[in-house]
Amino acid sequence: MGFLFVLLTVVFILVCILMIAVVLIQPHEGGGLASAFGGGVSDSFFGTKAISYAWKFTIVLVVIYFALAVIINKLPVKHEGIELSKPAASSPEKAPADK
Repeated sequence: MGFLFVLLTVVFILVCILMIAVVLIQPHEGGGLASAFGGGVSDSFFGTKAISYAWKFTIVLVVIYFALAVIINKLPVKHEGIELSKPAASSPEKAPADK
């Protein structure tokens, strides 16, 4: 595997974990999971603009997530000399004729 593929995959996994954490911290109308871990503590700890910053950060993470997903998908990956990103051209097998 190429170094770029491994690097982008590691960054992709880190973005996934960070996105999960940010989404779980955000309060919802019913309080969400953030209320289970201390209620209004997140508002006083992060400040009054924390919700808008968390929302913007989530949007940035989602854009990075989709961009990395497309880039990783389009990368040509070689495994033991066989290129995996392009399907092999083979002729379809013909079914035996019914008699």
